Amino acid sequence: MRTALYRTGNLVITGLFIGVVLHGCVRDDAKPSVNPSIEFLTSDGYTYASDTVPLSDTLRVGVVIHKGDDQLRNFKVTATYDGGAPLTTDSLPVGTETYEFDKTIITRAEAGTERWSFAVQENDGDIIRRSLTFTVQ
Repeated sequence: MRTALYRTGNLVITGLFIGVVLHGCVRDDAKPSVNPSIEFLTSDGYTYASDTVPLSDTLRVGVVIHKGDDQLRNFKVTATYDGGAPLTTDSLPVGTETYEFDKTIITRAEAGTERWSFAVQENDGDIIRRSLTFTVQ
């Protein structure tokens, strides 16, 4: 009796093991996931690349965000001065597939670095970020 129970237990464990292995080998035919994209506008009057700029300069930055596979939740702009902690300047909910945003940046009246980050968060928590760094002289 004990041998029959032992064999039955081994068969159950072996069957579970084979099932787990086969389940892990199932081919996933789903398409790869697509992240949202953030593009800087490159039209006349827009700043779209990191650069050295004068004190108290006025810069216009435009971004266009295209939704990926997941819904967009919110959009945030942060500024970081001289490597310090990021400060949120704008935070907005996003509920569309394409989102456009213009930001007028006036650089500080003191020399240093300014990093401006434009980020979008999806409903699943993923964050996509693009940044520009300005050396202010």
